[in-house]
Amino acid sequence: MPNLLPADIRIPEAETVRFTMEGDLTSVGSLGRSLLVATETHLYRYDQTPLGTSLVAQWPIAELLNPRIEDLVDAYALIADHNSASVELLRVTTALQNPINNTQKRVEALVAKEPLPDLEDTRRICPKCSRPLPQHSDVCEHCVSRGKTLLRLFGFTKPYKIRLLWGTFLILAGTVVELIPPYLSKLLVDDVLTGEQVWMFGWLIGGLVASRFVLSLIQMARGRNVALLGRNIAIDIRGALFRKLQQLSLGFYDKRSVGSLMSRVTNDTGALYDVLIDGVPITINQGAMLIGIPIVMLIMDWKVAIWVLAPMPLILIAVHIFRKKMERVWSRFWHNWSRLSGSLNGVLQGMRVVKAFHGESREVTRFDKRITDVAQTGYQAEVSWSTLFPVVMFTMGLSTVMIWWVGGQAVLRGETTIGDLTAFVGYALMLNHPLMMLQRIIDWTSRSLTAAERVFEVLDTPLDVPDSPDAVAMPRIEGNVTFEDVRFGYEKSREIVKGISLEVAAGEMIGLVGHSGAGKSTLINLLMRFYDPTDGRILVDGVDLKQIKVDDFRRQVGVVMQESYLFPGTVGQNIAYGRPDATLEEVIAAAKAANAHDFIVNFPDGYDAYVGERGQRLSGGERQRIAIARAILHNPRILILDEATASVDTETERMIQEALERLIAGRTVFAIAHRLSTLRSADRLVVLDQGKVAEIGTHDELLKRENGIFAKLVTMQTEINKVRENYIAED
Repeated sequence: MPNLLPADIRIPEAETVRFTMEGDLTSVGSLGRSLLVATETHLYRYDQTPLGTSLVAQWPIAELLNPRIEDLVDAYALIADHNSASVELLRVTTALQNPINNTQKRVEALVAKEPLPDLEDTRRICPKCSRPLPQHSDVCEHCVSRGKTLLRLFGFTKPYKIRLLWGTFLILAGTVVELIPPYLSKLLVDDVLTGEQVWMFGWLIGGLVASRFVLSLIQMARGRNVALLGRNIAIDIRGALFRKLQQLSLGFYDKRSVGSLMSRVTNDTGALYDVLIDGVPITINQGAMLIGIPIVMLIMDWKVAIWVLAPMPLILIAVHIFRKKMERVWSRFWHNWSRLSGSLNGVLQGMRVVKAFHGESREVTRFDKRITDVAQTGYQAEVSWSTLFPVVMFTMGLSTVMIWWVGGQAVLRGETTIGDLTAFVGYALMLNHPLMMLQRIIDWTSRSLTAAERVFEVLDTPLDVPDSPDAVAMPRIEGNVTFEDVRFGYEKSREIVKGISLEVAAGEMIGLVGHSGAGKSTLINLLMRFYDPTDGRILVDGVDLKQIKVDDFRRQVGVVMQESYLFPGTVGQNIAYGRPDATLEEVIAAAKAANAHDFIVNFPDGYDAYVGERGQRLSGGERQRIAIARAILHNPRILILDEATASVDTETERMIQEALERLIAGRTVFAIAHRLSTLRSADRLVVLDQGKVAEIGTHDELLKRENGIFAKLVTMQTEINKVRENYIAED
């Protein structure tokens, strides 16, 4: 966070510089140096050019609202509201993604009159070439080896070696058969139509028909083989990616949008299917034709063949240049498509909020921008291809002209035959197709290999919460939990949990209390092993949590959250999610224990009733009781209650509390509660303050501490409840 100003920048002497940020895009969006200077009272934006530094704009911090990051094409803009309009404070390329995000947080702190956060400004650049990394990806499109990517892609074909060899044989056999008709045409012209060997006429016509028939059979067999390979490989690719997504920790998902990941599972893997099933067979076939035809022509008459093949090096050079350009274009296309998917997913999931705050027009504008970015990169790809195609066609047209010019003169001189000339023309026309297909193949491979890199980026993501190589199996845990000087922060520079030490006995209920941001939910996330501590350790029954097999541990931990997530499906399926093999009788018993059976049987379909997307067809209290039934059926040894009774009415809360009392019995429980009075039954309360343990004791013990944090929280909540009750009474 540099605070040194260039010599040619002057600010009022009364103002103190709080921080500065240097950008790499000017105020008009072109590459160049820019600078944002923040003082106690103002923000200043400068453009720095070889001619000097100029002030672009300045804004009083007191008049700025809602500082935010706008995601542009290969760039980010720091935006804020000023006088009922949006103003751009700074714009940077993707290389400065982390610094601009940190600057947004610093501006937020200035606007809110809070201390500046201590953040580390790391640049998102490729370690090899120092170019900016693309948005939503750590793959540098300039440094990735396309050859290695393609070889790795073929790793998915290893289980199907026999079918792959059979398919390759069919492709090569088809190529050989395709080369036969022009040669038979030569024999017809030179030996039959001249009257020398008329007896061959029927045989040659039969040979032409037979070659076409055999080629059709080969193409049919090849198509069926490819279809079978395609089905199996598509399953393997998507399965491998989905399994990896299941293994990755929440830290991975915190940094990526759901839509972006969905795009990789659907669109990117679909592109891999295209290259393996369509691109590779066509490439082998057309490559064999591209090699076989020139060889046959050189054998027939190398003098004429040289003239015909002369333009090919120029075409190959043009195609190579075209390939490099298309790789960049398709890389941008997939990233833009990923952003579009993320935007669409977010809006559809938050449609209630969009409509509640009349945000339809804003979302339409934002979506139009995203779809325009996708369409523009697709347009650039098609323009590039349509430019190269006529060039190749013109060049190959010159080859045909050269055949007639050079070959015709050779016929007139008696150096070659009319049959040879006819065969040359036929082979030249056949050569046009692989050369035309070559540019399409480049288009396919550029598109598909870029998608492959994005898929492999996920597959190569290291597990930050992995099973230890010497992890121990714990099929049953007792529930003793110990925190030893545990430290953790979602960002390296900002620690949330700061050295917490705590011992919890099996069967004990611990209530976690504290102000918002004190670290309660973070501590629960660490216990669930969604993240690993950056320092210290968590022990379960005396064993470091990192040394316990994740599956064994998670099978014995249950969670009931404030917003219980229900999967699309039936009520019964959601209750049995933790135990898919549970019988209907066990599901009903769990529902009865959770006070959910009565409302479930009132549904027309009972336990087969469809809950809707995220359980939206049920009320909040009904969703919560189904979540409790799910936890009861799961039968965990350690139970986590995260605001399990928040945001429900009094009657529903009473029913949920009854269900929770049944669920808690005999288990180690960690409970976070919005209503502090609900923690009276806890064996101990742990009060957290700024990531540290501030107080520990029973409900009554902590209430007796007049200046204690818990006592103040209870007093504050009591006063709020009185105000609420008075308001309701007056109403």
